Amino acid sequence: MRRRSTKGGASVRTSTGRYYTKAGLVKASIDYDARDLTPAEEVERLAKAPLAHQPGTTWEYSLAVDLLGRVVEKASGIRLGDFLQQRLFGPLGMADTGFYVPQEKMGRLAQPLPTDPTTGAPNRLLDVSQPPGNDSGGAGAVSTATDYLRFAEMMLEGGRLDGVQILSRTTVALMTADHLGPQIHPVITPGEQLMGTLGYTFGLGFMVRKESGIAAVPGSAGEYMWAGYGGTFFWVDPKERLAVVLMAQQPGPSRVYYRKELKQLVYQAIVD
Repeated sequence: MRRRSTKGGASVRTSTGRYYTKAGLVKASIDYDARDLTPAEEVERLAKAPLAHQPGTTWEYSLAVDLLGRVVEKASGIRLGDFLQQRLFGPLGMADTGFYVPQEKMGRLAQPLPTDPTTGAPNRLLDVSQPPGNDSGGAGAVSTATDYLRFAEMMLEGGRLDGVQILSRTTVALMTADHLGPQIHPVITPGEQLMGTLGYTFGLGFMVRKESGIAAVPGSAGEYMWAGYGGTFFWVDPKERLAVVLMAQQPGPSRVYYRKELKQLVYQAIVD
């Protein structure tokens, strides 16, 4: 089984991206990658970046999940990767998931095409060959299809898989509910960002489909999903009892095409 990077991404040309670049938090070549900083350095630089919007008014892709990772480290007293190994990766049997690839497993790391077939631009991916300066809550995780699917199945089963309880059923319900509502307006909606389509809101870490219509892809109300910078994509559809994972090393515009194509193929195969 080959390993792939699993982080979502947005352009540094957004307002948050410009502030992060000025604060020395991201590189121009790779969106939202601050893994070379120590946890203390990242927090210090985040504190210097001004708010792009008044709190509670706007949703915009950002380094918020990185900050949550720092909170987990402070609350637990251990590195984020060690916390996730103890609480998630280990209990679920996700043996090939972490924040870098050990040298003895580098031969299993999937490699991208040299250039994007749509634009001809070079394909640039995160370097996961060495331990990062910090375990980023939002960037640089690597996994296999088998491991990733176990996580998705755990979510589908309400936080439990193979007799192992990871989350409570009520926590899963809270995470996959609409947390934007009519009062919080996205700069770019989650669906537009990941698949170029309307029809999705945001929960706690996932984009969530509010209704069967609006979105220009098949799916069900209540399905939830997210995607990675390198092209990875997963979704869970509780109504259809689906957990689907797409593994790819395609960071360019083609990733949107493949996400939409996979959803079309999966739902067309449902006949009863």
